[in-house]
Amino acid sequence: MTGTMWHLRRPAVLILALALFGLAACSVDEALIAPECDGGSGLIAAQSVPSAQLLPCFDSLPDGWSYATVHIDQNGTKVRLDSDRAGESAAVLSFDEQCDIGDAVAVPSNFDGADRFDAIERVQPGFRSRIYYRFDGGCVSWEFDFDSGTSATESIALEESLSLLTRESVNEGLRESFIDEEL
Repeated sequence: MTGTMWHLRRPAVLILALALFGLAACSVDEALIAPECDGGSGLIAAQSVPSAQLLPCFDSLPDGWSYATVHIDQNGTKVRLDSDRAGESAAVLSFDEQCDIGDAVAVPSNFDGADRFDAIERVQPGFRSRIYYRFDGGCVSWEFDFDSGTSATESIALEESLSLLTRESVNEGLRESFIDEEL
């Protein structure tokens, strides 16, 4: 393997090592990027809820949105997102073993294998709602709390950046990437 190729693969190997050897005993905050669908960084989030059969990851965020903080520990993953329109910490994505949906109502789900529940708390003066995806072994929830005057459509654009991958497909991708790797 060339030196350059190994340099590019080192972060993936480090992430895999953290995921396999001890993330459950520590907490990581802000030093990591959010779990992204491309690049394998979702591995750490996968170990924060080892029972989950679906794993959250982000495709490209919509314009104006950015990651504020990422907190990952043995109790789950929490990603806070800032928006140039909706405000700081306008959206929080949580990945946990279970969730209390409270008064949320069942609606059609965007994802196979996940049941969706929505609770809209208010539309004006600032949009506030909660969305839950429950599935075998886990739950992903969104909390939206937008600044006054921000359209609720911002939540739709952000929600479309979320994907739920099967743990099986993530594991298969890892196996293929290491099998294809020259040693």
